[in-house]
Amino acid sequence: MAAPSPHPRTAAQLELARALLGVACLPLRLAWFALTRARWRRRLAHHLNDPCPISEAPVSPSRASFPERPLRICLSSGETSSAGHAVRVAHALRAACLEAGAPAPELYGLGPASLAQANVECIADPTARATMGGQGVSKEIPFYLNLLQSAAQSFADRRPDAFVPVDAPALHLPLARIARRYGIPSVHLVAPQYWAWGPWRVGAYRKVITRALTIFPWEPGWFADRAVATAHVGHPQMDVLQGLEAAPGNETRKELVLLPGSRRGEVALHLPWMLRAAAPLAAEVPDLVITVAQSGDELSGQIEQLLAESAVQASLEVGDLHRTLSRARSALAASGTVLTDLLHHRLPTVVIYALHGSLRSRLVPALLTTPYFSTTNLLAGCEVLPEHGLQAGAEGPLEEVQFQVRRAHLDEGWRRECQAQLDQAAARIGPGGAARRCAQHVLDVALGATHPL
Repeated sequence: MAAPSPHPRTAAQLELARALLGVACLPLRLAWFALTRARWRRRLAHHLNDPCPISEAPVSPSRASFPERPLRICLSSGETSSAGHAVRVAHALRAACLEAGAPAPELYGLGPASLAQANVECIADPTARATMGGQGVSKEIPFYLNLLQSAAQSFADRRPDAFVPVDAPALHLPLARIARRYGIPSVHLVAPQYWAWGPWRVGAYRKVITRALTIFPWEPGWFADRAVATAHVGHPQMDVLQGLEAAPGNETRKELVLLPGSRRGEVALHLPWMLRAAAPLAAEVPDLVITVAQSGDELSGQIEQLLAESAVQASLEVGDLHRTLSRARSALAASGTVLTDLLHHRLPTVVIYALHGSLRSRLVPALLTTPYFSTTNLLAGCEVLPEHGLQAGAEGPLEEVQFQVRRAHLDEGWRRECQAQLDQAAARIGPGGAARRCAQHVLDVALGATHPL
């Protein structure tokens, strides 16, 4: 007999207690990992060199497979950068149900305004308090506890047929564990990068995720070795890029694009440093145009203030990122999803990642099992894009990055070699269609676990 489902408040409190216990156990985890890191690295290296092709989605379900009532799916997007993926999955779910002649699904969940605008009923917005790398998390505990409780209450009351979290494992693993307490399966789009750092976490992940959807070609083998049920759907950003032609050639362009990230904490850490890194090039090239690119205007005020305080002349451009990239000759970017967009445009780029806080600056390098932190370099199998971690309390490799930004912008020989290697990396990432494949896997799981209401 199944254990009774806990009260939503209790379910949320259990996850908070689990998180605190995890922090307390971290020193032991790190000690164990230090002894086994070389083995994890060897295993990952094998999969990096043995990519997996995109797997076919399940056969489209027939009308007879669906219940008479509409399917109820809970979607969740924990970050602004992944909300677009959730929106496209919502559209794909509706299209798949329509194609099968089934009622349109009832879609609700957690996410920003863009998800609500896609006719997904949003009961909360996790992105309202998004933090970076654990900064300020303790102050946000009441917010996230309420968020977990709201989700738990919806699982108890609505009993969705599937929970579909997108990316953000720090938020979504607790939510998936709560969903499991109520008998709800979880299909996670964008399996977490445990292969890159903190791989011990895969054990807890395996217990609560019904099906993990991988986006990079080395991930299926790595997760399969750890008995995680996966399907390789490809990178969801390729759904955006597949119909977008990159502007031919960028030899005559003069624009340097700065991409400091999409979170307030990222921008505060990265942008002032990026402007200092661009200063020598701006002095050398009088007609250089420096643009700070953002997809949304949420951080416009913060960015304009930072630009006003800088001696480097730069402007903010909000909106169509690819219009900006199509004009660019080179870029300086914070590591993240945007690297896939830059790869599409074959844009020579210098990549940074701020290791903010003395503890973080020591832990992250010690936890990495990958030879690079840039996914573009992992796809290429070499450091095609120069990458640097910015250590806490130091200027970081400022002079080296200044040299590399100049080289990416002015050195034609290096640029040609870089773009040739970017071609090879792009060939490994695969085609579009991830949202459609994701929807098929969601329906496959949901229809295997439907329950009458």
